Amino acid sequence: MKIRTAILGTGFMSWVHADALRRNGVEVYGILGSSSAKSQAAAFQLGAAKAFTSLEELLNDPHVDCVHVCTPNRSHFEFVSEAMIAGKHVLCEKPLAMTSQESAALRDLASQHP
Repeated sequence: MKIRTAILGTGFMSWVHADALRRNGVEVYGILGSSSAKSQAAAFQLGAAKAFTSLEELLNDPHVDCVHVCTPNRSHFEFVSEAMIAGKHVLCEKPLAMTSQESAALRDLASQHP
């Protein structure tokens, strides 16, 4: 089975993740930045098939198996939660969340969405 990944964020760590994914045979299918222009530029530079325009579009795309969250720390809890609820596998940059309570909530959510 070929795994297709989408990356949230267009900063430095998204490029590091994209390189690591490709080295391991994982397709970087798409990317979502903070604007359509950033998404399009990053998709072009990464050779990704899709420049997403919204988180909803990304999470509803059946081609996306896994989401790499490479966004500012304050957004991790929201994005990881939404991706898990959408049934996606998730890899999140550290920290997982801003508080231990948020981290515990994500752990609990993950157990409900195996």
